[in-house]
Amino acid sequence: AGRPNPRDETLELLSERLITDHDLIPREGTLLVAVSGGPDSIALLDFLAQFRERTGHPNGGIAVGHVNHGLRGEESDADAAFVEAVAGRMGLRHLSVRVEPRRGAGGESAGAGGTRAPGARARGESPEQAARTARYGALREMAERIGADRMAVAHTADDQAETVLLRLFRGSGLTGLKGMAPDRRVHGIRVVRPLLTTPREQVLEYLKRRGLEYRVDSTNLSADARRNLIRLEILPRIKNAVNPAIRETLLREAALFAEADGYLAEAAEKALPAIIRTRDPGKIALDAGGMLRYPQFLRKYLFRRALQELNGEILDLSTAHIEALLSLLTSHTGRSAHIAMGIRARRERETVVLELPDFESRPTAPPSKG
Repeated sequence: AGRPNPRDETLELLSERLITDHDLIPREGTLLVAVSGGPDSIALLDFLAQFRERTGHPNGGIAVGHVNHGLRGEESDADAAFVEAVAGRMGLRHLSVRVEPRRGAGGESAGAGGTRAPGARARGESPEQAARTARYGALREMAERIGADRMAVAHTADDQAETVLLRLFRGSGLTGLKGMAPDRRVHGIRVVRPLLTTPREQVLEYLKRRGLEYRVDSTNLSADARRNLIRLEILPRIKNAVNPAIRETLLREAALFAEADGYLAEAAEKALPAIIRTRDPGKIALDAGGMLRYPQFLRKYLFRRALQELNGEILDLSTAHIEALLSLLTSHTGRSAHIAMGIRARRERETVVLELPDFESRPTAPPSKG
């Protein structure tokens, strides 16, 4: 028999398949679930609570983590109160923090006490990236406080399709076009996405079937943000005028990109040791001449792999970042470029040096393989 149409499958079936295939939920310890109060995160929290009741995993229980950016005033505070109430009804530990990405973190936490998240915007970082960095920094601190080695977030198949299209428009190369991974280290914390193959209509069907209430972010009803532009205008127009199954098409293409990306990433991992001239904490020097002996498409992956080794996680690099790195291979000594997350690259004689300026203040983490 053929594989069922994903539209006919439930959130439970799709999520459990992904959990099994990628070993997303730990058997031991505690799992932190990031909950905004919106439909996706409420569905995820309820599903994971039901999953633990049936399987006993994780044996240390589930904790709820909420980050309040305070960008919508009373509405944001109401979201925080709603999430705290949900956690209370479910008998789950609740942690919350208010952060302000542009100036740093501040305010008091509802539930488990306050924490401070990194909020200073790095050079070249957009407000959206700053907010994301602050959010994950706060969630990482919550996870560390409760001893959780990973965090679950509620990205869905629709989020995946939007991400692929957004990265295509931005110019992120083959690595970006594979979309989000079900399991990946992000800003120093291991992030799992059990709903990544679940369409949004199945999320809403699950909420209705379970009788669950949720909050609606009013900013998702406007076309101000780039993602909302894609979600509310571009994808609906493509669906109506070009391809009714555009979401499924984007997901299939992302899977193909992921296969090609995986092959090239493996080749780069094997080649990298011969390219590294020196390696110090927070600093890696690469042999520029040695890299020029490889085809240009593989040089890109050598840089990506070196940055992953330097930073402890995979970075979302734009084509512009990669082009800046490639240009250093043939440039003169002293030329430099600023890369994502404050990483600096510069040409020194026969090498290209990658360096973390604030290495001492960064959380230590094993390299992620994606």
